[in-house]
Amino acid sequence: MQTAYLSDETDRRGETRVALGDSLIVGRTSDCGFVISDPSASRHHMEIITDDGVYRWRDLDSTNGVFVNEEKLTEGTLASGDRIRIGATVLLFEVRQADPLAENLAARLEQAAGGASPHEADVLLEAVYAVMNAVASDYDPCSLVDRILQTTMKAIGGQRGAVFFAGDGEELGPCPDCGHVHLIEDGRLTHTGTGGIQVSQTVARRVLRGGESVLLRDTGDGTSLETTASVLALELRSIICAPLRGKYGNLGILYIDTNRLGSPYTPAHMLLSTAVGNSAGLALENARMHQEILQKQRTDQEIEFAANIQEGFLVRTWPQDDPRYEVYAETRPAKVIGGDFYDFVRLASGKIGLLVGDVSGKGVPAALTMAQLLAEFRTHTAQDTPPLELVHLLNVSQSARAQRGVFCTLYYAVFDPADGTVVCVNAGHHPVLCVRKHGTEMVGPPTGPPIGIFADASWEEGRYHLDPGDAILMYTDGIVEARGTTTSHGIDKKPEEFGLQALRQLAEDLRDESPEVLVREILRDVFRYTEPMTPHDDCTLLSLRYCG
Repeated sequence: MQTAYLSDETDRRGETRVALGDSLIVGRTSDCGFVISDPSASRHHMEIITDDGVYRWRDLDSTNGVFVNEEKLTEGTLASGDRIRIGATVLLFEVRQADPLAENLAARLEQAAGGASPHEADVLLEAVYAVMNAVASDYDPCSLVDRILQTTMKAIGGQRGAVFFAGDGEELGPCPDCGHVHLIEDGRLTHTGTGGIQVSQTVARRVLRGGESVLLRDTGDGTSLETTASVLALELRSIICAPLRGKYGNLGILYIDTNRLGSPYTPAHMLLSTAVGNSAGLALENARMHQEILQKQRTDQEIEFAANIQEGFLVRTWPQDDPRYEVYAETRPAKVIGGDFYDFVRLASGKIGLLVGDVSGKGVPAALTMAQLLAEFRTHTAQDTPPLELVHLLNVSQSARAQRGVFCTLYYAVFDPADGTVVCVNAGHHPVLCVRKHGTEMVGPPTGPPIGIFADASWEEGRYHLDPGDAILMYTDGIVEARGTTTSHGIDKKPEEFGLQALRQLAEDLRDESPEVLVREILRDVFRYTEPMTPHDDCTLLSLRYCG
């Protein structure tokens, strides 16, 4: 079974929502089933009729017409989600399948109302639907709590009501989003501190602990309302307390009380409050999840923006105008942004500066550190600062601003294309792999710690020579520490690292290729090795071949 509803989207309170029934007249006069106060509306503007599951409508010769999905028509059929505009008023037409829970709730409300008038039973049921509709469309947690309170208190004629959230143990806490308790007293909505409202702690903790709603009321003989110290102190006559049920437990409670004589809350009021609590708890979880999704989207956009900035720091165009050498580099971050970096600079002396580094950690902090280091590196190389002095200056500045153990390994080499001489400083990084005609060797081992750890750290310069045809390969630990698959033929095995030996063998096999081919083939082999996963750390390679 399905039910059609018409609601006013321009009503900011979200309270104008009517079930269709067999037929419904929309217009400006009070005898219409759906009344709108828009001055453009006629007294009887349009009619909607239910015809065996089909919803037909027609214009009742209105003055200003009817627009369905912004198309002016005189009649037609409606589908769920259609929007009807009359003047400035926009009505939403919805068709929903019958909710067994709601039907059961309606029967229970009717039973709980007992001798109440049909009007009161209708008001209570309408309030439940209003709350459910409100919580289904409000994704701001604080606004959602306010609407829950306002709708519930209006429906039951409550004197004072508040929403508390579960704190540590059985303590009642404020709203986690705004830090205040949402409170309505005598129709006035306020946000107050936890000390700004006194409630029956005994009742509240009982509901929070047990998860069942409680109704207490003074029947006149003093036997129905529990005479705890808090109840007596507050001179309360009636209390309703219902849990806010979430998917994984109680988020808090909906607490309503009164000290008025002769106006006790009824079982129907408690049932409505319970229904509200059940809906509200799930809705609050959904609202918070929605906020988390939005925050993640914003964070992802910021990370993507940071990645674009980071990529802009890296060299992408390689020189083709000097036949004495070839050079190429690539980096593949493990995440959107990483901590690996490289650089290539032409020094004023005619020599070539080559840099590869790895900032500890990943993500935005590592990317920011990398950007700072590259900016400072380029400032120093523009002044042709010697390698040892340059690393010392980078270390001093990084040590001064380093926080939470952020440090950086790096290898800086100055290559002289006139004679093949290389001067290098290695700060806690892997040695360079030198690919020669008759094999490979490791050159330029670390002579001191990574930068950013000790402000007074020291290093030594290393020197080696390249013959024409020799190449150097600078790399980060993401290459040699890339892990292979943990299963083989369905049998678990210890993941093995790609390793230095495999890197050396690949470099020897590709010794006659250009630096670009060497770098790309090694990266392809590393990523193939870790399939179906990807390397867990950033992978960076820089290669220079001396052509003589």
